[in-house]
Amino acid sequence: MTTSITTPQWVSKNADAAVASTADEKLVLEFMSALTSNDAAKLIEYFAEETMYQNMPLPAAYGRDAVQQTLAGLFTVMSIDAVETFHIGSSNGLVYTERVDVLRALPTGKSYTLPILGVFEIADGKIVGWRDYFDLREFEEAVDLPLRG
Repeated sequence: MTTSITTPQWVSKNADAAVASTADEKLVLEFMSALTSNDAAKLIEYFAEETMYQNMPLPAAYGRDAVQQTLAGLFTVMSIDAVETFHIGSSNGLVYTERVDVLRALPTGKSYTLPILGVFEIADGKIVGWRDYFDLREFEEAVDLPLRG
């Protein structure tokens, strides 16, 4: 499925705002591209053994096995159909992305374009932390899929 994302008005006019300038940023952009595979086994290769992943405000997953299980669980109820990173920057092993993901709830078939601020911590070429901040309630209501327990 090919899904296009309309550029939001808040996107910088600076054409280089989404261009990686460090190895850490390149790794994160590669990972963002791989997200649309919806394949937890493929995605976990980007993570260190001691890692964490959290969609704020849902509970965090700690450790590579827990992160893989969390991703696999998410992919049973939703798919990531497109990801476009509009801004990327980094400092001291932290990479910040401002992006838009197109998510589709598999039970309802409804899609939603979700603005996300992602924070990645990178060490030795692997992700040791990933936190995504977004409006969970807005997403749940748009696709009729409650993700909170």
